[in-house]
Amino acid sequence: MSNSIDQHQPNPRTCLCRHSRTTMSWSDLPADIAAAVANRLTEVADLARFRSVCPSWRSASSSHAARRRVPLLLLPDRSAWSPADDSLREIPLPAAGCRSFLFASNHGWTLAVSSGDLSAALVHPFTGASSDLPPLPATCRGAFQATPPQLVWDWSPRGVLVSPRGGSFFCRPGNGSSWRPVDCSSSTSTISISSVTYCDDAGAFYLLDGRTCKATVMDAETLAVVEVIEPPTLGKEIRRPWSDFEIGLAVSPAELLLIVKWLEWADHMSFTEAFRADRVPGRSTRWSPVADIGERAVFMDHQRAFYVEANGLNRVRRNCLYHARSYEKINFDEEGWDDSGGRYTVSMRNLANPRAVDLGRGSLRKVKCSFFWQHPSWLLPPC
Repeated sequence: MSNSIDQHQPNPRTCLCRHSRTTMSWSDLPADIAAAVANRLTEVADLARFRSVCPSWRSASSSHAARRRVPLLLLPDRSAWSPADDSLREIPLPAAGCRSFLFASNHGWTLAVSSGDLSAALVHPFTGASSDLPPLPATCRGAFQATPPQLVWDWSPRGVLVSPRGGSFFCRPGNGSSWRPVDCSSSTSTISISSVTYCDDAGAFYLLDGRTCKATVMDAETLAVVEVIEPPTLGKEIRRPWSDFEIGLAVSPAELLLIVKWLEWADHMSFTEAFRADRVPGRSTRWSPVADIGERAVFMDHQRAFYVEANGLNRVRRNCLYHARSYEKINFDEEGWDDSGGRYTVSMRNLANPRAVDLGRGSLRKVKCSFFWQHPSWLLPPC
């Protein structure tokens, strides 16, 4: 009798499977399986889409995303170099068309500009998104080139701000959009704009003057100047006629970091100073020298500087400055012919140690571009 009763009892496993098939969704995928899938994704765009599905998938793939959270150096030949493993990879930019000048950003977007008619477009290498912009203003033309390599810019949700190092222009992408000059008459720090940085937390652009080291803070919505930040007291070395210097400003929700690098041509020596200041509304900026920025690094190119977390997985060194630049190299072979062209280099320097390490001795050194006047720029994946 008991056997006949057992034969008519519902199988608990069958019921559970039927119930699971009707109630489970992709978000219920076990965390270990989701993590295994994420680890097999090699493209940044695929990982970004995977992490956008649901909170559970995003959490399960956090370790893999942390490993990929390292800037890539975008080169004019549309390849990208990774400081994490010294690898070179092609970056698909079909929306950039034949526009030869590329200016990357830490927001994921890249500004592509034509060297002929100054036509411009925003392209996102990792998602494939793009947005056409009006041709850049005529003042963006260089003396010997259609587009000056010193052009700096940044993206914000409200629009794009560009500067050919003198003056600046703003455009809101969309139908009928146009570039309009930005009035910085209340500030004397925009004579030679060397960097434009957008901070989402403040909703503002930071325009850094490469000559005076002053920073103008501009509201991203109204484009009104809300503050002019005076520079710290800098060493007399950068004011010497035989020294050359570069500056970068990194902005975070809590602080500002000013990086000053100068080169003594007479002694062939380079030096770096860093200054930090707390961002306190209503209080004047107070700079102080800093030699330790914690579990972070700063990536700097000719356009801007920005923070990146050194999370122990992305091979980014804590408390270090990664500085990318280009230079011209001329060689002569046995027949006397010169082999000139552009080269790219990345130096890494611990802010507590004046000694720099050249990271460009591997695959980056093999890259040669005839457009040697173009600068490389850091591109941060949206992982």
